[in-house]
Amino acid sequence: MADEDVDLGSAKQRAVLALLLYHVGQPVGIGTIAQAVWPDEDPSSMRGRLQPLISRLRGVLGRTGLDRSIDREGDAYLLDVDREFVDYHRFRKLAEMGRAAAAAGDHARAKEVLREALSRWQGRPLQDVESMWADHLRYQMDTFDRLTAHYALVESLNALGEHVEAMGEAGRLAQEHELDEVLARLYMRSLEGQGKYAAALEYHERFCERLFEATGAEQGPELRAVYQSVVRKQAGTATTSTKPQHVPPRQLPRRARTFVGREGLLTALDALLDGPDGGRGQVVALHGMPGVGKTRLAIHWGRTRADRFPDGQLFLDLRGFGRGTAMTAEDASGVLLASLGVTRIPTTGAERAAALHRALGDRKVLLVLDDARHSPQVRPLLGAATNCFTIVTSRTRPWGLDLHDDVHLLAVPPLSFDESIELLRRKIGASRADAEPAALWALASRLDGHPMAVKIVAQHVANRPQVPIAFLVEEYATQEGLGILGSLDDSDDDSASLSFAFEVSYRDLPTETARVFRLLGLHPTAEFSSAAASALTERPEGDVVVHLRTLTKANLLQYTTPGRFRLHDLLHDYALDRVRTEESAHQRQVALSGLLTWQLAGAIGLERALNAPDDPVPLLPGMTLDAVPRFVDEVDALSWFATERANLVAAVPHAFRHGFAGHAWRIAANIDQALDRTGAHRDLVAVERVAADAARSTGDLEGQCGILLNLGTAHFRLGEYDEAIEHMQAALSIAQRLENVEFTEIAVHNLASAHRERGDVRIALSLYESALELHRATGHRSLEASTLDQMAAAYQRLDRVDEAVELYREALALRRTIKHRHGEGTTLTALGKLHHQRRELGEALRCLEAALEINLSTGERARTVEALVALARVHYDRKSYERTVEFCRRALDLSADLDATREKAQALFLLGHACAVVGDQVEAERRWQEAEPLLAQSGLTEQMHTALGEPEFMRGRPAAIPDPRDHSSADSSNRPARNDEHSDPQSTRFVQRDIATRSGDEDEMDSR
Repeated sequence: MADEDVDLGSAKQRAVLALLLYHVGQPVGIGTIAQAVWPDEDPSSMRGRLQPLISRLRGVLGRTGLDRSIDREGDAYLLDVDREFVDYHRFRKLAEMGRAAAAAGDHARAKEVLREALSRWQGRPLQDVESMWADHLRYQMDTFDRLTAHYALVESLNALGEHVEAMGEAGRLAQEHELDEVLARLYMRSLEGQGKYAAALEYHERFCERLFEATGAEQGPELRAVYQSVVRKQAGTATTSTKPQHVPPRQLPRRARTFVGREGLLTALDALLDGPDGGRGQVVALHGMPGVGKTRLAIHWGRTRADRFPDGQLFLDLRGFGRGTAMTAEDASGVLLASLGVTRIPTTGAERAAALHRALGDRKVLLVLDDARHSPQVRPLLGAATNCFTIVTSRTRPWGLDLHDDVHLLAVPPLSFDESIELLRRKIGASRADAEPAALWALASRLDGHPMAVKIVAQHVANRPQVPIAFLVEEYATQEGLGILGSLDDSDDDSASLSFAFEVSYRDLPTETARVFRLLGLHPTAEFSSAAASALTERPEGDVVVHLRTLTKANLLQYTTPGRFRLHDLLHDYALDRVRTEESAHQRQVALSGLLTWQLAGAIGLERALNAPDDPVPLLPGMTLDAVPRFVDEVDALSWFATERANLVAAVPHAFRHGFAGHAWRIAANIDQALDRTGAHRDLVAVERVAADAARSTGDLEGQCGILLNLGTAHFRLGEYDEAIEHMQAALSIAQRLENVEFTEIAVHNLASAHRERGDVRIALSLYESALELHRATGHRSLEASTLDQMAAAYQRLDRVDEAVELYREALALRRTIKHRHGEGTTLTALGKLHHQRRELGEALRCLEAALEINLSTGERARTVEALVALARVHYDRKSYERTVEFCRRALDLSADLDATREKAQALFLLGHACAVVGDQVEAERRWQEAEPLLAQSGLTEQMHTALGEPEFMRGRPAAIPDPRDHSSADSSNRPARNDEHSDPQSTRFVQRDIATRSGDEDEMDSR
C-alpha cells in the first residue's frame, strides 16, 4: 500500500484475502471460503482455523489504515474497502471505458485506456487459492474479462492501421486459444490489412479444420465475412464503394443428438409462433431447476424452426448464474449490436437499446437470452427487440416479466419416466438396454427425470460395457447423496457434474436461505411441510416460509399443496451432501432431534385421537405434551396422517439409522393404529421390524413387547400366520417375564386368533377361554368384547352357528355399553356376514348397513371395504344387481392402494357376475379376467365359484368365466388349509396392542 510493501501473511491467509477482494463490498459465506481455501477438508471443521486468519488480516489491513474493514455478517464476512484499491475491479472499470471509447470511434483513446487496463492484469488471478471453485473463477475472469479487453484492443489497433502490432497481439492470444473465432477473425483482419492475403487464407483453412475436428461445428458468419473479403481482395474484385452484403447471424449452438420428449412444451412454443402475428413480439420465459434442460429445449426448438426466422437467430449467454460476473443489459446490447453488424456502438445503455431497436427493425429474428439472472437484466433487451420472437431461460421464476412485460412463463419439468427410459436407451445403446429392462427401469426410477443426471449415469454405464447394468444400479442405490452424479469419474470437465450445476444456484442464495436448503437434506423424504422445516431448522414457521419462498423462486423447491413443498430427489441428495460438508455432526444431530421430536409429537396426537389416551406410549425423557397437536376427531387425525404418512413411515428407519432409537420405536408405536386402519400392512411390517430392532437396542423390554405384538398383528393381517405366532410367542415370553398382565392377556388372545386362522381351531378356543378369564379378572371389557368376537368366529369354523350368533350379540352389547364405535362396526360386519350365510338377507342388510355407516365415520378404510363387499354379496342374492355393481365399484375404488387382495378378488368376481346379469358382457369378462389371479393368490377360487356359480343365462358358455382351479398356482398351493372352505369367509377379530393402547381401547381389523 502506497510505496511500501506489506507482508500479507501465509498462503492461506492471502487466499482468504483474495476471495474477500474479489467479492469486495459483498458478504462471502464461511462455507464458500472454507471450500475454496481448504477444498479437501470438511468445511464445518474449518471455522476454528478461519477465525485466526481473519483476525490477522484485520491486523494487516489496520496497519495500512484500513482497520475495521472486515465485518462479520451472520455466517459470512464482508470486506468494506474502495473498489479502486483492487486491481481486478480497477481493470474492469478501465476496460469498460476503453470499450466505450472504441464504440464511439475514438480508437486512440481506446488503445491507451485498454493498455493501462491490461497492465493491471499481473500474473495468475487468485494465485494462492487452489480449488475447483477457484479454477472456475479463474476461467470466468480470463474468458469474460481479460479476453474481451484484448478483443477490443486488437479491434482498435486494426482500426488505427497498426496491423503489425494487432497481428502480434492476436497471434499470441490465438496460440493460447486455438478455437476462439473472435481471435481468428481479428488475426485475419490484421493480415488482410498488411495485404498478406495468402497467409490469411492459409490460416483460415487450418483454423476451420481444427474447429470442425474438435467440435463438429462450422465457422460463424463474422469469420466467413472476413474470409470472403480476403478472397475478393486477392482476386482484385473488392471495392470500397459497395455496401457489404448482410449475412444473417446463425448463432444457435449445435442441437443435441439425444434430445427426447418435451412435446407439450414444443407444442406451446409452436402455438405462439403460429399465432396471428406470426410470432412477432412474443416472449417466452423457460424456467426450471438447474440442469433440467431449458437451454437444450430452446436450442432444439430454434434449430428445427430455423426456416421461420430468415433474418437470423441470435444466442446470448447472459451468465446470470456463472461464477463470473453476470452480463449487464448494456453489455448485452453491445454484443447483440456487434452480432448484427453494427460497427459504431453507442456508449450509454439507453443509446444502445435504441440502436438495437433500429438494427432489428422489422427483421424476423429469433432471440435466445440464455441464463438470465432476474427480470431487470432482460427487460431493456425486450424493450429493444419488440419484433423478435424471444426466448429467455432462467433458473429463477421471473414473475416480474409475467406481471409487467406480458411474458409467457413456461416451467420446464423433469422428463417423464418413459422419456428417461428413451434417453437412457439412446445413450447406452438399444441392445444393451433391452438385455436388462428391469435394471434400466430401476435406473430411471432413481433419477427422477433429471436429464443431466440421466446422461451422467448413462455415460457411467456406457464406459463400463462389461459390467451388468444391474450391478451398477445396486452400486448407485447404496450411495447416499449424489454419489456418482456428483463425481468426475467419467469426465475431465467438472462443469459436467450435477454438483456443479446445483452449486451455482446454491452459492447464489442468501446465507441463511442456503442453510435452510442444506438442512432439508436431513429430512427423510423429499416432501415436507413448512412446520416440519421449522422444526428442522429451529426457526419460527413464518421465518422459514420466507426462505422456502426464496428457494421456490430459485427453482430449487416446488410448492405442492398449501403449506407443503417438495425437493426434486436429486436436489434432496445434493442438500444432503452440502449439510454433511458444511454442518458439524453436532449441528446435524440437533437439527434431526428437532425434526424427529416434532414428528413424534404429531404421531402421539394421532394415536390419542384414535385411541383413549388413558395409558399411552411412554413419552421420551424430558418430553411434555405441550407440543402434541390436538385433532378435532378421528377423521381430522386420519386426514393429517394421510398427508404425513410417507414421512412418518420413513422417519422410523431414518431415526434408528442416525442414533435416535427411542424416537424410532415410539414413532412406530404411535402410527401403528393408523397404518392398520388404512390397510397399509406391508408398510406396517417394514416399520415394526425396524422398531423391534430399535426397542431392542435401547434395552426397553416393555417397548420390545409392545412392538412385537404389533409386528405379529401386521403379519396376521397379511395371512402370514407362522410369522405372527413366532412374534406373539416372543411377546408373551417377555410379558410373563415382566409379569405384565395386560400384555400377557393380549398375547394369549392374539395367539389364539393366529392358531384359528392356521386351522388349529380347538387350540384357538382353549386359548380364547384363557384370555377371557384374564380379561374378566382385570376388568378389560373392550378386550373381553374382542375375545367374544374371536370365539364366535372360531365356533363358525366348527359349524356351531347358533353359539356364534349368541357370542357376537354378547360382544355387540358390550361394545355399545362401553361406547366403542370402532369395535361395534367390526362386530356388526361379522354378524351381518353370518346372517347372510344363514340366508337371513334382511337381517344381514341391516347389520352391514349399520357397520358401513360406523366404519365410514371412523375412517376405517379396510373395514369399510370389507363391509362394502359383504353388502354387494347380499344385494346380489337379493337380485339387486345395480346396487351390487355400485357397492363393488366403491369397494374397488377405496381399496386401490390397500393391501386387500381378498376383498379386491371378491369384488371383481362378483362385479363380473352382476355386469353379466345386467347385459354388459364385455365388462363382465374383463372383471373376471382381473379377478382370476387374485382369487388364486387369496385361496378363494373354490369358495367363490361354489358360492356364486354362473349366471343362469351364461350356462353353456363356461369358458367365459375363467376358473383358476384349472391352473396350478404356487400362491394357492402354499396357503394354509381352512376348516370352512365350503362357507363364506368370516371376518376375524384380532386385538392389535402395543404400549400405545394399554387403556384397553384395542385396534381390531378383519384379516384373513
